[in-house]
Amino acid sequence: MKACPEPGGFTLVELLVVLAIISVLALLTVPAVSGAMERSRAATCAGHLRQLGSAFLMFSQDNQGRFPRSSHSAGANREPGWAASVAPYLGAPSDQANAAWINRKFCCPCQTNRSPNAYSYGLNVFFELRPGDSYLGRPSTWRCVHQVPSPGNTILLAEVGRGGGGMTPDHFMCHQWSSASAARNAVAHDRHGSNAHYLFVDGHVEKLPIEAIFTSREKNLWNPSVAWVSRN
Repeated sequence: MKACPEPGGFTLVELLVVLAIISVLALLTVPAVSGAMERSRAATCAGHLRQLGSAFLMFSQDNQGRFPRSSHSAGANREPGWAASVAPYLGAPSDQANAAWINRKFCCPCQTNRSPNAYSYGLNVFFELRPGDSYLGRPSTWRCVHQVPSPGNTILLAEVGRGGGGMTPDHFMCHQWSSASAARNAVAHDRHGSNAHYLFVDGHVEKLPIEAIFTSREKNLWNPSVAWVSRN
């Protein structure tokens, strides 16, 4: 009686073919997974800005329609910065310095600097300027929401780039910009591919290239006096 033949193993060529197929599948899968992760992070960032928009609106309703201030003018007016001002409307814990909570509410998931108070978003300084400050449209001022001529076309918050010394400022000195390169240096304009997120005064969020929000006098969605013209 003949013994049953033992099952044969894989040959070296067969193993190499299997490994090659696995490598090809991995190369095809990685970009898809990476793209899905980026879309998820971008969606989270946009969600943060929408929540901040709601918090700004609630703050203004409780403060005679006024916007909160950034570090540009908060200290001089003995007020907290905008992040501390809106934190209670976001359900802030008693310890507002809690790093984990700050990162959840004020930081884009794509931002590499996760230090406390290294916020991803900056306030449009036009809402803090005084009538005597030098900018196109003076002596107008827009301290209150109802004073903004076109809320749906005027930027309130945007993704801020890294400032001097690796710090991230909490506002944009956009009234001083004279070229698109100045805007590009201040805004984290390529945080999401070739775009960044912008929160408008009316509460909606858009992901746009830098050229869509500022190109000197022809396109300026920061200055409330000309934003509606730039958009149309």
